[in-house]
Amino acid sequence: MTSQKKISNIVFVCALFPCTILGCLPVATQNIARVDGGMTEVYEVSESGLGSIQKWILPERRAISRIEIYFDPIEPLKNMTVYARMGEGKWRTVKAFKTPIRKSPHIIRTPLVTDAIRIVLSSSMGSVDQLRLYGSSL
Repeated sequence: MTSQKKISNIVFVCALFPCTILGCLPVATQNIARVDGGMTEVYEVSESGLGSIQKWILPERRAISRIEIYFDPIEPLKNMTVYARMGEGKWRTVKAFKTPIRKSPHIIRTPLVTDAIRIVLSSSMGSVDQLRLYGSSL
């Protein structure tokens, strides 16, 4: 490759980079807000008695793009499964974790529309202290 071609390629890349960043700016600044206002929490013991089931019920269906799970990192969450309610009695698995989660908050990015989130812990160790949901109202 000649020296002049190399220079023209470098100039092109340098000119393209700011345009790419500016083009992505509207996507990065989308209006994402907390949508968990008025949410109620229900706590249950699992059928085996070893784990727990926690449900957070929203007053209406919401579009959710991010779930933040807060817990005490001293007791990591083990064997956790996160579900979203898709209809009366119909739950969809959002994410299942087999390895311990040690960092709080743990963030799950997923697009979904739901009115309830359920977290099932199959282990007797750890519990979810707080759940925050981000997205937009429908």
